[in-house]
Amino acid sequence: MPVCRFFSSQSGCARGDLCRYEHILRESQEQSPLNLPSWRPTDSIPTRPARAPTTDAPDPVAEVTCRFFKLGKCKNGDTCRFRHDSIVEEEHTQDAIIQQNIPKAQPLKATEFDTRDLGGALVKFGPGGGVLSVKPAAASAARLQMCNVSCTWYKPSKFATLEFSSTQSMEEARHVLCNKRLLDRTLECRTAVNKKTKPWECYVKVGNLDPATTHKILTDGCGHRRPCNVTFGENSYSSSAETIGEAIQRLLSSIGTVETWVLTSSTKSAQMKAIATFSTLEQATKAVNELNGHKLPQLGGSKLLLSHSVRAKFSILSTMYTAISRELTLIQQRFGSNKFLEIKTYPSTDKAQRFTSVHIISNSAQDVGKAKAAVEKLLNGHTARGAKEIIWHEFFLKPEGTAYLNDLGKQHNIFIYRNHRKCILSLYGDEENKMIVESALLKTIDNLAGSTFNIDLDENIPEAAYQATYQRIVEKLGKSAARPNFKTCPKSITVHGSSKDADWARFILLEQSGHSSALESKFIKNNTCAICWCDVTEAYTTPCGHIYDQECFVNQCLSAGDAEIPISCLGSSGDCQTVISFAELEAALTRDQLDKLLENSFMHYIRTHPSDYQYCATADCDQVYEVSGDGNIFTCPTCLTAICTKCGAISHEGLTCDQHKHAKVGDDAFAEWKKKNDARDCPKCGCTIQKTEGCNHMECKACGAHICWVCMKVFGKGQDTYSHMSSEHGGFYDPGYGDY
Repeated sequence: MPVCRFFSSQSGCARGDLCRYEHILRESQEQSPLNLPSWRPTDSIPTRPARAPTTDAPDPVAEVTCRFFKLGKCKNGDTCRFRHDSIVEEEHTQDAIIQQNIPKAQPLKATEFDTRDLGGALVKFGPGGGVLSVKPAAASAARLQMCNVSCTWYKPSKFATLEFSSTQSMEEARHVLCNKRLLDRTLECRTAVNKKTKPWECYVKVGNLDPATTHKILTDGCGHRRPCNVTFGENSYSSSAETIGEAIQRLLSSIGTVETWVLTSSTKSAQMKAIATFSTLEQATKAVNELNGHKLPQLGGSKLLLSHSVRAKFSILSTMYTAISRELTLIQQRFGSNKFLEIKTYPSTDKAQRFTSVHIISNSAQDVGKAKAAVEKLLNGHTARGAKEIIWHEFFLKPEGTAYLNDLGKQHNIFIYRNHRKCILSLYGDEENKMIVESALLKTIDNLAGSTFNIDLDENIPEAAYQATYQRIVEKLGKSAARPNFKTCPKSITVHGSSKDADWARFILLEQSGHSSALESKFIKNNTCAICWCDVTEAYTTPCGHIYDQECFVNQCLSAGDAEIPISCLGSSGDCQTVISFAELEAALTRDQLDKLLENSFMHYIRTHPSDYQYCATADCDQVYEVSGDGNIFTCPTCLTAICTKCGAISHEGLTCDQHKHAKVGDDAFAEWKKKNDARDCPKCGCTIQKTEGCNHMECKACGAHICWVCMKVFGKGQDTYSHMSSEHGGFYDPGYGDY
């Protein structure tokens, strides 16, 4: 056995008898150079030595107990600033000696809960990493802007009269001026000839000149045909932009409340433009009807032009935008003939920004609605599915599954959105490439199905028999190839490998079940892991007294499914169920491991409380909002998407939730496939589920709801579902199913 290099150091090995390496004290170190008595971790650990007297102020933490020392995990030894309390040795029996060498977790005086910012909400976690409370961000105004009024008026201008000596010079100068911009103004030119004089008086009258236009600027603009004389007229008005803006706002306020006023015109335009936002759609409509064409004294009597401005905004994940940019361009071309409608995209220039904005703008709500429906249909994507089933596997939730999906998408220029909330894969991109990706996913599902096997355990066989048999399976196939499942009904063992490996495991279980009595008497339970039933190498003991291999306990926390949160003890073959305190989790897990557990716990909580909380409707946006019955609009602070908090759809102002549901343009092919294959939406969370065989008790993978497939009634427990099916439907199966 290799020698531990830390044992002979000054601080000693912090693992004590749990160390995997041999503890040998070198002869040269029988007495330390500093004449301090050396100690072995097998001895009782001494109290932290008293500090030498000093004139400096005492260390305030010297009397605080080191919590890592209690767990046997303090790596600072004598150099630790915190107090190391003595451990009193006691006499133990042979079984207790095994327990003595395992660092037993003690109740910590640390905080029993923690608060994190996840999904834009303050989430409070308690024992076992379970969620105690969620406080999402407050709802805000919609991004489908229908209360905007576009206000347009002309900038101040002046005119000039240019006199020429001949009609040829006049026409040439007019042609040059009409095709030139002066001070970013397009000029309005017309000619006039007075034939009553000799020679004829030839004039070019130029309008829409910037007030800053000088004699030199205008004559130089005529090219080589210089005018004989130039006469300027008065400016159309002299009011400043600020004065005019204030006058227009006062006029609009006579109709209703103006919430915002934003100037949007550029210096190259001859017009000034501003967007006024009213508090209601009715006020905006009334302002356009009554004030359009109104003459303002501040504008020199010229007209103020008003029009209704409707804008819809979409925030699209930038990687998704890259995949659908071609289809989005086709939508822009389809509506390009409508000069009153614009579809603009604003790709992010910041690499840290994950979303690209798409804006649809028009003065017609109907036109915006049509274009918005086309974009929404594109954003719905294509749900990956086979001939009879939706393509989904828990493999896609693992890091290696995520990497596989990313590589597959990049290979075929398809964005694959892994919707872990609804347990579906949505494909975005070219139709032909989507079919190729769908085919590849089906092959992957087939391969995964052929490598994972669940073997049910006979509840009449003693636990000891299965523990011994499980050890044989691990010895042959490896620890990562088998996993016991205590929380399933019935209990089972999952084998990852070939069908030959699974058959061998079934044979061993069947063979050993006949020798259960002998195994039960010989099996030693005191030093085996509560999860894997194997000998402990690096032990961790829960407050309830059950022993875990440290690696197994960490894996239990990181791979916990919805039914396994909050984390509870799996000792006594899963019957213990003592919830692990939050302080214990902090001590046993690293920061990254604890963060991962809390993130999984949060996702589980949101999935299982769909009537209280929902995720943002934008693909891959993790923002959470609170569901409400009044249909308030929640604007996602992450992607700026406006969401109806009642039905969870993107804001549908002007329509009720029911009207929007029936008018929605979506994945018609998927809807037809669901009807053909009897796939239904979960009554609790809306996730699509499908029954392929077995009884009529269904459990939603997304929210954990127990459902009667006959009447789609939801229950809290599986047993309640079976009782309902027996009393209301006369049995658990459809008529004619097997011999039931």
